[in-house]
Amino acid sequence: MHMRMSKPSTVQPRHGSRPLGKIEVMPNAIHTIATQAISECYGVVGITAPRLHNGQAVLLPPEHRNEGVQIRLVNDQIIVEVFVALEYGLRMSEIAHNIMSSVKFSIEKMLGVPVAQVNVNIQGLGDSGSNK
Repeated sequence: MHMRMSKPSTVQPRHGSRPLGKIEVMPNAIHTIATQAISECYGVVGITAPRLHNGQAVLLPPEHRNEGVQIRLVNDQIIVEVFVALEYGLRMSEIAHNIMSSVKFSIEKMLGVPVAQVNVNIQGLGDSGSNK
């Protein structure tokens, strides 16, 4: 079972020589950055629940998208686990790579904290007609 961060993680942005204090980033904030980045990627039908339901991917409605993104902090580095459904007929490796770089770039740019890994779990394939 994945460890879920329930309390705030203290991340230290790398800018400036001496910190004026500490910055606490709630997991919710990281989730929001990641889900936004994922939903803007071409070929993503939606963010899914980590567990399949009767062997099928479960597309999450916007208000529950955070459940499809798991964040872990290891040695001050962020590891992101994402669960998605992709558009059928497109090259999955390309879309997954776009998701990885988009999520990594967005989090690093907004928080100034290194993202060690973005793991993309493709839970299913669908058509782009469904809600993103």
